[in-house]
This record gives sequence, structure tokens and C-alpha cells, in this order.
Amino acid sequence: MRKIIITIIFLLSTLLILTACGTEKVKDDPEISIKFKVSNLTDEEFQFVGTKELETALKDDFKNIEFSLDVKNSNNISNRKIVIPDFKNVVKSYDKKRYWFGEASRQDNSSENFAQYGNKIVFYSKGLDEQAIKNIFGESEVRVSWTTNSGKDEEKVFKLGEIVQFQ
Repeated sequence: MRKIIITIIFLLSTLLILTACGTEKVKDDPEISIKFKVSNLTDEEFQFVGTKELETALKDDFKNIEFSLDVKNSNNISNRKIVIPDFKNVVKSYDKKRYWFGEASRQDNSSENFAQYGNKIVFYSKGLDEQAIKNIFGESEVRVSWTTNSGKDEEKVFKLGEIVQFQ
């Protein structure tokens, strides 16, 4: 009888351990990865910058701005909405002569559990220090919102002037 009880306890313990290890926490919040960095141009990148309208343009007069946003979510959320600023207009609102050129990409289908946004621009930064660049993007926000399975509306807001990294 004692062997049967020990066997039952052993089997129940094993079952409990396997159940605990197999339990996955249900996430309602999406995983959000955001990067916003300002860096110097390389010599190769500077070769593609058209500078004929500037008398004495130097490589150090220009900066790269790179932005990326990756959002991954489970099926436990709905109504995902992402709002990012128009980087070209943000730079031009400071000074129309600062935006040089750029490109943007976006993949955000409501039927998929991920979204990706990217921007890369080159801007004329002569005379601007890091604080001035932070100020240009100080009021610009990235907003990610969603509705949880329980019907609760959630939102995360990122101010670009606060998360910018200089390299």
C-alpha cells in the first residue's frame, strides 16, 4: 500500500511540474521596439549628398537620422493603431533648408501580428548642437494604441526628443 501511495505522489508531482513548465503567461501588451538615432555621415554617404547649392559644404555639416519601430503582438489584442510623425515635415517646420533627402518604409497590416516602420533622412545640421536637434523633435510623438481582449483601450506614447540617441 505504501508503494502505491509513493507512486501516486511521484506521478502527481511529475504532472504538476510538467503543467507548471508548460504554462505560458498571456500577454495583452504588444512588444514595442523603437530606435531613434542621429549619426554622422560616412565618406561614402557624403558622396551622394548633392551640395552644389552650398558654397563650402563639409561632411560634418550633415547628419543621418534613422528611425525604426517594430511592434509584435499576440491575438489577445485588436484595433492596433500606430501614428508616427512625418519626419520630413518635422525638419522642414524648423527650417525649410534643413531637410536634404530621405526614404521611409512601412508594413502594417491589421491581419498580421506585427508592424514595422522605418525612416532614414539626411539633413543639413550645420550650426546645430545635440540640444538643438533634440528640440526640433521635442514635441514629435510616436503613438501605439490597442484594445485588450477585456475591452480596455491602451496606449503608449514615445516623445522623439526624449529617446533620441547620438552616435
